[in-house]
Amino acid sequence: MYNKYKHRTELKNIELKNKIGYIAVFFFLTILYGTCEYPGPYSELEKGLVILYHLVCGETGQYMNRYMKYSSFYAVYQKFWIDNYKSLNKKVDEFLSKMFSSPKLRIYSALKRNPKQFKHVTLIIDGHDSKINYVDTNIKREKLYSYKLKKPGCRTQIICDMNEMILWVSKSEFCSESSDGNMFLNMKLYNKLHITDCVAMDGGYPLFLNQFYQISEEKGKSYSDDNFIYPIRKDIGVDLTYHEAHYNEVFGSFRSTIENQFSVLGSKFNRFNNNHKATKMHDIKHYTLQFKVACLLKNMHKFVDDFGINIQPHHKLWETKGFNFPIEEKMIDIVISNEIKVKEKTKRIEELQQKLLSMELNNNNDNIISENEMEIDNNSSDSELDVPKEYNRNKRKRNKGKNKVTDINKFRNKNKNVYEIERIIGHKVIDNEYQFLIKWKDYPDNDNSWISINKFNQKDMLKKYANQNQLVITLN
Repeated sequence: MYNKYKHRTELKNIELKNKIGYIAVFFFLTILYGTCEYPGPYSELEKGLVILYHLVCGETGQYMNRYMKYSSFYAVYQKFWIDNYKSLNKKVDEFLSKMFSSPKLRIYSALKRNPKQFKHVTLIIDGHDSKINYVDTNIKREKLYSYKLKKPGCRTQIICDMNEMILWVSKSEFCSESSDGNMFLNMKLYNKLHITDCVAMDGGYPLFLNQFYQISEEKGKSYSDDNFIYPIRKDIGVDLTYHEAHYNEVFGSFRSTIENQFSVLGSKFNRFNNNHKATKMHDIKHYTLQFKVACLLKNMHKFVDDFGINIQPHHKLWETKGFNFPIEEKMIDIVISNEIKVKEKTKRIEELQQKLLSMELNNNNDNIISENEMEIDNNSSDSELDVPKEYNRNKRKRNKGKNKVTDINKFRNKNKNVYEIERIIGHKVIDNEYQFLIKWKDYPDNDNSWISINKFNQKDMLKKYANQNQLVITLN
């Protein structure tokens, strides 16, 4: 399998990290993708990277056959984008609206970045047509036609702030059936805009503002013309004055900054690049979700660049050879939990110290250290030290066999000659045999180890785990 299909290092050669950066890739894998187990014989990390690369490269699913078998790719694709649609869509919407912006931040950014006459403008709205290849043969071709693209297309509205962060994305619609105004109303901005926001829009949207005010009032929200800014409209038979025409020209130039969002998005994600081949899709709602994910990762890449966010070692773990993240726990909980671990370690040692002070330690002489034993003999020679002052050339090398099965004898209770498993954390397949990552009862997490199926005494726990994860195993 690994000889026929390219390893994920091939994806790095295509520079996934250069398209959206280490942090955005890490975020996708740990927060958006790495929350459950996906079907297929490949590692979870491999599958996640292929799903992300498919979004970046803009190629068809058949093209991904060069990285993994097409049937395996589509099974992962279906679970991530289709089966997981509802929860993922909700999560991405929340990240877009809250992760990079707030009403105060929008006001401060407008004051700093906008031209003098537009200092009050906090948001800009615009629509974008994308080429599509819709495979549903029940849809009439004329329904898909875009007069702008002169071929089948769909339209999506976005709203971004002055920091060029995309905050809200509309549902995509087929071009022949959509209009900017109707899509604007269907975005339900009365639930999103702050009373201090001012949205810049072009000449088509203002025709629908009265409907927006009416709907907002029915929903208990109050907005006025102060919350929107648009070009001065020409009355029939009356030309614009010089100043009005100049204002419209300056306003158009200011508002055109949003067009840069679509070009940046297309440069990072060929799936939404109209200079690339048309995007093949089965369901327009899944296309919208993919568009939102691309906007979120684009935001993250820009945020990292603009604010000089330092790339930490754990952000690069996804490209480390042999690395994989567990299934039942989110990688981000494990990788960036240094502070939590430090607190836990501090708590444990403090509890131990308090027991000593309270004389609650077991009366076991092996646990008691006399003051004489604690004294340091400054005259000791290097030969008497556990580790000489000079570098110990005989130091044992680290065990590079990461998949080696741990000897469980060290976890056996010396009195009862038994061991106890607290829970099963995850599993993998080595040489067609399941290995299970085990948390041992009364042992810390750093003693977690991989054991084979024939080492289990607690068959009920193993059977329950197998049922939950749809594993086919044979118990003796």
